[in-house]
Amino acid sequence: MWKKDSGFTLLEVLAALFVWIVIASVLVPGLVRMNQERKGFLLEQEARYILNMEQDKIRIGHQAEYPLLISKKTDYLVEFHLESQISELCVSYKEYRQNKKERCVYVHYP
Repeated sequence: MWKKDSGFTLLEVLAALFVWIVIASVLVPGLVRMNQERKGFLLEQEARYILNMEQDKIRIGHQAEYPLLISKKTDYLVEFHLESQISELCVSYKEYRQNKKERCVYVHYP
């Protein structure tokens, strides 16, 4: 007659597939959010690097014309606000959510 099969039934396969879909639906939004935050962190890190480089140029006496637009993966706008002895150097950019961010440092002349 019939041999007894030792494979999985259709119901068992569908149950396992359902479990995998539930796990994926819980994990994927978190992974996407983590990736977006990582991109935002990289943009901020690049902005700080640009600020440090421009600040060093100002300290050694290099005269640049501001506002200065630096284009990499995103556009960074560098502005220099001259106020008496303490001046402000700012960089602005758009983050991954298209919100405008701005980072500033004070520049002290020796």
